[in-house]
Amino acid sequence: MDAVGRMPGGPYSPEHLAMMHSQRDLLLGLHAEIEGKRRQLLALDPSEFWSSKSQRAYSGCVADIVQHLDVVLHYLHEAVASVRNQIYLEEELCPA
Repeated sequence: MDAVGRMPGGPYSPEHLAMMHSQRDLLLGLHAEIEGKRRQLLALDPSEFWSSKSQRAYSGCVADIVQHLDVVLHYLHEAVASVRNQIYLEEELCPA
């Protein structure tokens, strides 16, 4: 990027398009990792067998974390959709 934050070659250059593809791939990888960790947390929840106060508190913390991960996944999904849209627009405006 230059001093004012523009990509070399302009926003519709092949370099910028490659950067957008790379960004999309990174976001998809991050989404997959977080989704995997979310599934692991859900699998840990033995709440039907837990009865002590500390066990219930732990289960509540896991549920809170899962809710926060759901929000993160929502925003990652929006980010991926935005990057995909930008890639589509750039490919339409500047075909290789």
